[in-house]
Amino acid sequence: MTSEGGRSTGATRSLWWGILLVVAAFAFSHGPHLWRNLPKHHWEDFRHFHHNRSRIHSLLDCFRQPSAWSGAEATYRPLSANLYYLAGRTFFSNRAEGYHVVEATTHLGNGMLVLLLARELLPEVPAILPPVLFVSRAGHEQDIAYTSNFDTLSYVALSLLGLLLFLRARRRERRMGEVGAVAAFALALMCKEAAIVWPALVTLYGWIFDRASAWRRYLAGWAVAALWALGYPRILRALYPADQPRFALDFHPAAILDRYAAYLLTFTNSLVPPVDPEGAGWAMPPHVAEMASSTFTIGLFGALVTVTVALVLIARLRPAALGEPGRAIAFGLGWFLVATSPFVVFGDRLFMRYAYLGHAGLALAIGGVAAAVQQRWEAVRRRPADAALAAGPRPASA
Repeated sequence: MTSEGGRSTGATRSLWWGILLVVAAFAFSHGPHLWRNLPKHHWEDFRHFHHNRSRIHSLLDCFRQPSAWSGAEATYRPLSANLYYLAGRTFFSNRAEGYHVVEATTHLGNGMLVLLLARELLPEVPAILPPVLFVSRAGHEQDIAYTSNFDTLSYVALSLLGLLLFLRARRRERRMGEVGAVAAFALALMCKEAAIVWPALVTLYGWIFDRASAWRRYLAGWAVAALWALGYPRILRALYPADQPRFALDFHPAAILDRYAAYLLTFTNSLVPPVDPEGAGWAMPPHVAEMASSTFTIGLFGALVTVTVALVLIARLRPAALGEPGRAIAFGLGWFLVATSPFVVFGDRLFMRYAYLGHAGLALAIGGVAAAVQQRWEAVRRRPADAALAAGPRPASA
């Protein structure tokens, strides 16, 4: 029998192996481009630098001044825009190298958070796969290369941290973890508005994995989201003209499935060209957008949505039928749909970087598939031994 100390040592060893593999996957996938891009500024940087020098002179200004953008992109992001560039101006004099190191470190840190989340839901070996996949996606290179995309990196970091704290709190019955999780969510909202889906993501976890009597534990996140939804329009009206922002929304079901499919396809590295998107003149690879808009792909993704809904229902109503790997698959697929939902309603913007948080869910679902394969393989290997035990000892020969 394996001792408690032996299990703890094995878990620590597998964690370190996971960390090393995640770092190696990141270095192999993004290291060369990161090195070439290290001293380079993006054109948006200078707009942020100018705005920060002219409007942001204290920590308080970060929260009471608008962002560098206006018009269609008027937003309130005091942490990921105003405070971020104030810190960059203060600590490394707006040198590109400083920003790019922070962004690469944040992306790698997000991979570590995915690793820790996966270890809560999957066996140790399959749990290594989701973070390795997440940090190595070619579609995320833009998030590391452009300083202005720190809003995405930061809201995802805080959302993942909040999710990890909440999962651990629920699994270990620790109230303080729930408080920290909601606090992380509140900070994520001040990095990017898309963090508003966090309560839905946490509730999805609760539906699949938690007991029904724990529903009150999920209300705090929804309360923060409701307060933000009430206050955010008033903040925008105080900072911007009444006609800003101006987003073109499209709720046609086929168009939503089309955009969902495009974000799903960018998970595949072979479909993402190794070029700077803006330099190439596109925000989504043209062949991906074309592929996603085909009737066949839209129908296929519609079928995937149906399967996901069915798995989520089965995970709650008949959890034993799916097992732990199946529930992780259901959670990962649902995660992708929930995390990407704020972006699929935009009719005028199909940006590859919008899939960043959703891709973490896809990676978790693939890890669930790997865990199911491992579970099946171990069952096959045990079958002869189980059969021998069931047959009992052989009678002694005369």
